[in-house]
Amino acid sequence: MMGLQQKTVLVVEDDPPDLFPLKRAFQQLGPEFDLQIVETGQEAVRYLEGNGPYSNRTQYPLPVLVVLDLRLPGMSGLDLLKWIRQQSPLQELPVIALTAFGNRDLPRAYELGINFYLLKPADVKSLSEVLQALDLY
Repeated sequence: MMGLQQKTVLVVEDDPPDLFPLKRAFQQLGPEFDLQIVETGQEAVRYLEGNGPYSNRTQYPLPVLVVLDLRLPGMSGLDLLKWIRQQSPLQELPVIALTAFGNRDLPRAYELGINFYLLKPADVKSLSEVLQALDLY
């Protein structure tokens, strides 16, 4: 494990049954992925800004990837994606949408700048293909 570069992934998902397969898929890919999980768009903004409980960048480093549920309570995944793309230090941050089959928000998500999407429940094969395409795995 010495010298293994940790890759922080910010997961924005409010539904534990959807979170479990995603966590399992990342675990199967290897120990280099450190998942930071938040449940709302507002919490994700605080994390990305380094505000409140997330001010310690050693404990809560900026992620190399955001995995984003498009359907969130309060601030929607689309609104969060739009906010991310408006922040100059985050504009190039890869974002993967996590979505249910037939989500009508996907075209809008691509307009706003998602890189890829994964269908729920996330599986290790699809996740590894997307991470390889993003040069993160």
